[in-house]
Amino acid sequence: MTLQRRALARLALATGALAATQRDALGQGGPRPFVHAIPTDISSLDPADSRSQQDQEIGVNIYERLVQMRFDEAPDGTLRAHPTEVVPQLAESWSVEGPVITFKLRPGIKFHGTGNPMTSEDVRYSFERLVNIVGNGRNQAGIAGIFKAEQIEAVDPLTVRITFTDNRGTPTAIPVALTSMKFFQFAIVDSEEVKKHATPEDPFANQWLMRNVATTGPYYLASRTAGQQLELRAVPNHWSGNQPAFDHVILRVRGSADLVSLIRGGVVDYAAEGLTGRQYDALAAAGFPVINGNTPTLLRLHMAMDKEPFTDVRVRQAMLYAIPTDRIIRTALAGRGQRQVCYFNADDITCNNSLARYSFDLNRARALLAEAGKTSLSFDFWYSSALPYNNDIAILIADALKQIGVTVNLRPTPALQLLDAVRARINGQNEEMSGMLMNESVIWLNDPSTLTNLVIASKSATAGVANWARYSDPEADALHERYRNSDDVAARRAAYQVLQDKMAESAATSIPIVMLGRTVVTSRRVTNVTFSQDPFARYAYMRPRA
Repeated sequence: MTLQRRALARLALATGALAATQRDALGQGGPRPFVHAIPTDISSLDPADSRSQQDQEIGVNIYERLVQMRFDEAPDGTLRAHPTEVVPQLAESWSVEGPVITFKLRPGIKFHGTGNPMTSEDVRYSFERLVNIVGNGRNQAGIAGIFKAEQIEAVDPLTVRITFTDNRGTPTAIPVALTSMKFFQFAIVDSEEVKKHATPEDPFANQWLMRNVATTGPYYLASRTAGQQLELRAVPNHWSGNQPAFDHVILRVRGSADLVSLIRGGVVDYAAEGLTGRQYDALAAAGFPVINGNTPTLLRLHMAMDKEPFTDVRVRQAMLYAIPTDRIIRTALAGRGQRQVCYFNADDITCNNSLARYSFDLNRARALLAEAGKTSLSFDFWYSSALPYNNDIAILIADALKQIGVTVNLRPTPALQLLDAVRARINGQNEEMSGMLMNESVIWLNDPSTLTNLVIASKSATAGVANWARYSDPEADALHERYRNSDDVAARRAAYQVLQDKMAESAATSIPIVMLGRTVVTSRRVTNVTFSQDPFARYAYMRPRA
């Protein structure tokens, strides 16, 4: 069989599998499921140890937190989350006294599957796991001001008291403490059930919870076929009294299926990844809802500054002068996006637009390379193959760099495989990966502490967990250590502006080039699409179009 025939066969199988999902449901007499096409499978279901966007996207639908985002309906019928305000979820109320927040839990809530009542001990244990398991959750807890389990007190079965501190342990009224707790990592797990699966080697049952769920709803994980699909079902008689309009949700790994055809054929109801700008335009022209939300999703570049050719700062700076940002937005993204010149989120009060200096200038790039004695060089360019527009962007970057004498070896890599390789380099387990990495990242808060702790701070057990570039600067570490949770607004703002100038000068780690936002296409039968700081689909809010 020729390569072309093999590709067509794989495409037919993938497309047929998606269609079969709906035929099976209809054949059983059930209503048509809501189908969300996702680019890759999940890697962890543990809220304390989420490892990808897909992990978090399913997590916001199967877990609940003490508080949740406040959504308001926009004129276009979408629901937009308020950037800071929260409303009750598992907590019915709370009171704030300086660095202490006391939560009153809703009575009568039970965990799905076990029937165990939710109590303050479940909250205390969930946050104890959060600060003890090395992962994304621990970083998010630190942003909120939770570093030790002793900060959480189960006062009585329905009362939880949390004392927030700065990173030095001093009780501090952290401005982002409450709003941070709306995010997936602060999900409440069934402590009785999780503890049954703990072992001496895994005292918090991390391995079990990566593959299983201990939750209150609004959906539960009914089944999973690794590498193919996850099936969610609405929790019967949910404690809120509100049942999702879509009782049955399929998250289908799209593989090599023709996503445009699946949307046009009514097989897929929702897709937010896997389409190029041109494909979005074509679907919009055909009458399908294509909506762009202003979420803090940024396209970023990282350079392995510990390896040639990026050990010289002039080479790194030359690369930024040669990135064809306007062409990327116009061609690869069909105009959906804007140049990002702030190192942190554009709405962050510390933003000083430090990257505005890098306007597209091939002559300046050539001069810097000549000054560095690097008139001819090459490197690997890594990116996820799960997103088709990534390939378009990579080709545009490679073409621009070719004009300054740089050969780029494109390394499109399956998402989970790339994630493993990136983690191995960050953790010092892979000394072969080098060159440049392009990825998307979403920093949920308009605050500098999250990104700084992830990619600027030197690698440690509590920081630098996404520092692929291996950036290390004692002055940057000291500024972050001193002002991470400081309540001195003016001094904190000045410190992080100094840090942004250092990042622009070093041109190494997590350099933003485009604010992508989130573009969603749906079938014509869906309305009430949500957009939020964590840019994930929330199925319980969606409704069939009248």
